[in-house]
Amino acid sequence: MAKIDFAKIPKFAQLPVRKNAPEDSNWGVFGDDDEVGCVNFLTPEGIVEAARLVRKGKVFRLDTPLNYASPPLFGREPVEHIKKSFEDLGLLGYDDLLNSYNTQEGSQWDGLGHVGNPTAKAFYNGVTNDQIKQSNKLGVHNWADRFVGRGVLIDVCRYREKQGRPLNPLKTEKYSLDDLKNALKAQNTELKPGAILLVRTGWMGAYLKTTPEEKRAMAPIDKLTACGVDDSREMVGWLWDNCVAAIGTDCPAVEPWPWDFRDNGALHYRTLSLLGLPLGEQFVLDKLADDCAEDGRYEFMLVSVPLHLTGGIASPPNAVAIK
Repeated sequence: MAKIDFAKIPKFAQLPVRKNAPEDSNWGVFGDDDEVGCVNFLTPEGIVEAARLVRKGKVFRLDTPLNYASPPLFGREPVEHIKKSFEDLGLLGYDDLLNSYNTQEGSQWDGLGHVGNPTAKAFYNGVTNDQIKQSNKLGVHNWADRFVGRGVLIDVCRYREKQGRPLNPLKTEKYSLDDLKNALKAQNTELKPGAILLVRTGWMGAYLKTTPEEKRAMAPIDKLTACGVDDSREMVGWLWDNCVAAIGTDCPAVEPWPWDFRDNGALHYRTLSLLGLPLGEQFVLDKLADDCAEDGRYEFMLVSVPLHLTGGIASPPNAVAIK
């Protein structure tokens, strides 16, 4: 974990810095062999600063339980949990077996090997498709001890509701960049370099209130609709220029779903493959948001320990916010 001079980070308008790199990419900013991406913005100094935000000793788990979505979204397989007994050994005890476990069935960080850029035909920092297939390049193991820092919540859902302009979280609707900026201002929250940004859209709370029949109806990948943040170039430029280390939301795809896989401007392509900016999806933020609204403090220490899965494509965040 190297020291970062944030003043020397090129602005979005100055990208790319590497010859022949795609437009709006940061390839080479952290070195030609970097596999961490914007998580580089999480520094030892930032961790010490984040620890100073702990005042009440309250802990908020940010992950969904396994199999919280029944059936899982996007047509993914449910996790089969088996308690393996030791009775045949004459021992009173058990092990856990998790069959068909998809690391993206619930709360998740999308790893940098999750999607490549369709124009450049490469993943973050120019990693090729063959390298993803045949090696451990860009695996989530690179983040195993790196995801600790200052968390910042933008409760854009509450902000829009107070303004009398609520979105329907279960529809394909967007929160604009101005919505996020104005929500931060209303919260009196400053977005400092090296923040792990959490955005509450209201989707998770709305989903959990639906009936079993409604959950079954929205589980297939071609039936789900969900809100998200704007996928514009301006949004991505704002995230980069503020040196955001990662962005996590309580909705299924960060950007509204569905998004067009053929659209080179999709947020997944702009962030994961061009900037190495992790996307967090299906986070649990409602209780944290209520506490932030109560004490007026929307920043906290955030600790996330992704699976130590060498070459992994994604991971549950295993994350807590500590206030």
